[in-house]
Amino acid sequence: MLVFLSDVHLTDGTTGQTIHPGAFRKFVRALEDMADAAGAVDIEVAFLGDIFDVIRSDYWLRSEVRPWSEPGERDGRGRSLKDYTLEIVRRITENPQNVESINHLKDFRKTMEFKGVPVRFSYFIGNHDWLINRYDETREMISGFMELDEPNRYLHRPFETERFWDGYRVFARHGDVYDPFNFDGDRDSSSIGDAIVIDLVNRLPVAVENRIGKDTDPELIAMLREIDNVRPLVDIPHWLQGVCQRAVSVKVAEEVKETWNDLVDDFLEIDFVRAHDKPWQLDVVDALDMGLKITKYMSFRDLANIPMRKFQKEDEYYRERAYNEEHLRRNEAEFVLYGHTHSYRIDPLDLVPLESGLLQKTYFNTGTWRKVHVKAAFDRENYEFTSWHVLTFIAFYLDEERGSRRFEVWNGALG
Repeated sequence: MLVFLSDVHLTDGTTGQTIHPGAFRKFVRALEDMADAAGAVDIEVAFLGDIFDVIRSDYWLRSEVRPWSEPGERDGRGRSLKDYTLEIVRRITENPQNVESINHLKDFRKTMEFKGVPVRFSYFIGNHDWLINRYDETREMISGFMELDEPNRYLHRPFETERFWDGYRVFARHGDVYDPFNFDGDRDSSSIGDAIVIDLVNRLPVAVENRIGKDTDPELIAMLREIDNVRPLVDIPHWLQGVCQRAVSVKVAEEVKETWNDLVDDFLEIDFVRAHDKPWQLDVVDALDMGLKITKYMSFRDLANIPMRKFQKEDEYYRERAYNEEHLRRNEAEFVLYGHTHSYRIDPLDLVPLESGLLQKTYFNTGTWRKVHVKAAFDRENYEFTSWHVLTFIAFYLDEERGSRRFEVWNGALG
């Protein structure tokens, strides 16, 4: 039995709430039932990227050190990128809610091993946890925290970014390598997405608090901390407009809008961001420049969003990437899995006749365990969003398991 989940985004708790341990309790209860029903002889749980979120932390705001900083660069206290990464990972692994969550996984493994079913965990890297892979110490912290098999294996060896499981005919990767906002050609380097989260998303609630006062409108501050859960990214200005309409006063609303627009201006002046601005062509930076600011007029806002939507890849784009994965094209894989988009999918790709029978090629997206805020389709004046918590995971079975059923998807929503 092979199980996948992704995009849990356990944090240090400084940029909003981390995932509640109850989600893990529900997960392992369902998993035990599934394993019993399948007659599983062993279980691998594959964590398909962005399980621990190193980017979403206010700790980055303490200096100018960033994920794109040079290794030798240090702040005024003599701290380097490695020091900041180690500290954030330490805080994540010591967060009491995260400890309780991971303990549910460890208890599940003990329960199944008591039943004679060995359980192993494997970890894959995404775009919010890529820094973990850069340092031996952070890999050791994560492998020890999760009690991965052979924890010392990762002391001098990076976590994987992709794998093909021949027995299950499954190929999986996080999927961020196809996102121009979140992949810059090298998974050991930073991307524009890191800058957006740290110097816009993380900074906004802090900047607004400093501007209007912490107790002026606490509900507004709490809503601003949810900005990173807006999907898709291009709807962030709409979300902010809606938040401002519920502010305690027009003056506070205007302060929020001005703060955001000022942060966008500062963001576009960051050297790392400017380095991505290519002359004489529309690029990601141009799209952000046109699409991020809050404007007074909805018609202009939709027009300004057009360039951003060009770079914000839709579900169909990832489905096409899945169809062109090498293992699938060679008829070795039957299933392709991505995470990253926070949007659960199951899409039939192709039906290929082989000597052994029909090969049904299918693409899955593992969704997320985070809250999502999605814009109402038919409310164009009030910028209304509907929100709910989601939890998705996917299991694959060997031929002798689950009565020859090949896969099982659990996709829950708590509204």
